[in-house]
Amino acid sequence: MERISKRVSEYLSSNPCAMESLQSGIVNYSSLARYLMKQLKTQNFNAVLAAIKRYPERNPSLESAYRSALIESRIEAFYSMTNLTVRNSVDNFVKVSRIYADIFGSGGKIRVVQGSQGIVMVIDKKNTPEVRKKFSSDEILSFRDNLAELVVISPLIIEKLRGYVAYISTILAINGINVYQVASFYNDVTYIMDEEYMDSAVRVMTKLTSG
Repeated sequence: MERISKRVSEYLSSNPCAMESLQSGIVNYSSLARYLMKQLKTQNFNAVLAAIKRYPERNPSLESAYRSALIESRIEAFYSMTNLTVRNSVDNFVKVSRIYADIFGSGGKIRVVQGSQGIVMVIDKKNTPEVRKKFSSDEILSFRDNLAELVVISPLIIEKLRGYVAYISTILAINGINVYQVASFYNDVTYIMDEEYMDSAVRVMTKLTSG
C-alpha cells in the first residue's frame, strides 16, 4: 500500500496539469485512478484511489497564495531593448562594471546578470552601439535586438513562496507569449521577450496585478 501511495505521489508531482486539476477538485477521482493504473502498471484500483484522495491533503494548492501575491504586485515594461552576452572573464567584468556605472548614472536602462558561461547585459537601444564597440567580436557570445523587458515587482513573501516564478511563466506561456530569458532576484521577476509579445504580456499581467 505504501509503495503504491509513493508511486502515485511521485507521478502526480511530476505532472503539473494532473496535480493542479486534482488540487482544484475538478478531476474525477475514479477516472484518474484508472488512468494511473495504466501508467503505473498496477491492478490495485483501491490503493491508487486512496492515494489520489490523500494527495491534496498532503500537497495543498498554492493558487490562492500566488493570486494574493500578484494582486499586491506591480509591473514595469520597457521596449527597445537589446541583449548582449560577452565571455565571462575578469577583464570583461571590469568593463561591464564601468559600462553599468556610465549608463545607469546617465539615466539609461541596463540590467546585468553574470552566468557561468557569460555576462549578460540587457541595454536600451540608445546605448547599445557604444557598448558593442568596447568588445571584440571574439568576446561577444550573442547579440539580439528588438527585445522588451517585463518586470513583475512583488511583495517579499515570494521569497518563501515556492513555484511563484513557474506560476507566472506558465500564465505567459498559455497565453502564447514566448520568453527569451527570465531572472529572479529579491522581489523582482524579470522576463525578456521579443517586442512582438510585449503588448500581450502587459495586458495579461495587468489583469492579475495592481498595474
